[in-house]
Amino acid sequence: MSDSTTRHALRRNTLSIAGSVAMCMAFMGPATSVAFNTPPAAAGAGYALPLAILLALVACLLVANTIAAFARKIPAAGFAYTFNTHGFGPAGGFLSGWLLLLSYGMVAPMLLAAIGTYTSQFLATQLHVHIAWQLMTLLFGLIVWGINALGVSDSAKVAMVFLVLEVGIMLGLALTVLGKGGDHGLSLAPFRPSHSLGGTSGLGTGMLWGVLMFIGFESVATLGEEAKTAKRTIPIALFSAVIVIGAFYVLTAYSAAIGYGPNHAKTFAADASPWTTLAQRYWGITWALMLTVIASQFANFVSGSNSFVRVLFAMGREGILPKALGRTSRRHIPHIALGAYMLFSFAFTFLMGAKFGPLGVYSFAGTVLGLGMIIIYILISLAVIRFYRREHPTEFRWIRLGVLPAATAILMLLPIWGQIHPMPAWPNNLVPYLIAAWMVIGAGYLLFLSARRPALVSAMGHVFESDTETGTEIAEQTDRGVRDTDDETPTPDRSDLQTGGTQ
Repeated sequence: MSDSTTRHALRRNTLSIAGSVAMCMAFMGPATSVAFNTPPAAAGAGYALPLAILLALVACLLVANTIAAFARKIPAAGFAYTFNTHGFGPAGGFLSGWLLLLSYGMVAPMLLAAIGTYTSQFLATQLHVHIAWQLMTLLFGLIVWGINALGVSDSAKVAMVFLVLEVGIMLGLALTVLGKGGDHGLSLAPFRPSHSLGGTSGLGTGMLWGVLMFIGFESVATLGEEAKTAKRTIPIALFSAVIVIGAFYVLTAYSAAIGYGPNHAKTFAADASPWTTLAQRYWGITWALMLTVIASQFANFVSGSNSFVRVLFAMGREGILPKALGRTSRRHIPHIALGAYMLFSFAFTFLMGAKFGPLGVYSFAGTVLGLGMIIIYILISLAVIRFYRREHPTEFRWIRLGVLPAATAILMLLPIWGQIHPMPAWPNNLVPYLIAAWMVIGAGYLLFLSARRPALVSAMGHVFESDTETGTEIAEQTDRGVRDTDDETPTPDRSDLQTGGTQ
């Protein structure tokens, strides 16, 4: 393998199944999701919150089925960008990757703001030590930067430790509430649609925030080039994460509703910190919950930033973004993409935080992430149908690869409706327009690339998707294509760009 290609290679076969599961579960941020997403979800779904979360679980299982079908054939770091290139062609793949850049790009700013302000509040309320949230944000950001610079395997070990801690403590509180019978005894009433405060729209709102809780499970697909036996590891990690953490989410949502009881449903829906209320009522303390949320945010930050950096790296490696982003260090770490992302995240968090405050950053970035990822889930679900019918017709199954993906796309329309009706307050009401403007810019950039570098556009989504030898050849072809002039650059032979799974 040439030195040029080595600088574009991730370290292969370093992440085990357990590490893969830990990374995507940590990205989901179970304790953070429960603590921060329960209030807006309950504001719409009310006492029927567990039903909304159950619907989100079903929808995400369907998405996992779609991603697993792609990952069995294309274990690459590009995720939706690479998948949809195979399903829709270069234009569809590029626009999916462009939207993924915006969506995943909000992960670090969202968590930087959250962990900074939450730690600052913890120190002030529990230890009476006052440190500005910006300093805590900077400290945690630098620590995570250092951990991720060590490589994905070390990041997974850190994520796993904090994941066990956060799930264990939150589960303990939920079981305490249920063990004491909640406020009015145990029943199945929280699973009745009639208990939704906002009717169907309320369930849609609850489901939107429920899907937000799950976002991150799909991130294991970005680790396909580093996972051991990726075509087997990725599907196992996907379903394990969704089922295990999904059951945890439904249980905690149920215990929260039961903890307030049917007679206090409106109080539950209006409480800005329901889990703090529950911890004080059923445990008599709140500091343990606060530490758990901080641990969750930290693990979420470690794993989430890793995933986005892999997408940034994949698009840089192919020349869609600056080629420097597609380079790796001698230890095969995408250090330039990591550094660029962390610097952007610090700037975004501090500048927007000065205007809207840290929680405003969290809310805005989370809304962009949620709505963007739901659109991506829909696109992937439609792409997998076309991908198998066109490239693997003998393996196409109408139920698993036709009906279920189509049902996923339809079901995901419900949380989109919950997001835009009623329209959220400013500045979150700008999110749909921001996404639309971002996609228009992306379409313009794609037209520019098509006119100036047609060979590069033709090769989109095909770099490093197969074994090392084939990947080396494609990477070198792409490098040459970017350096050569348009007239001198031949269009790559499509047969050379097929992966091992698509031949």
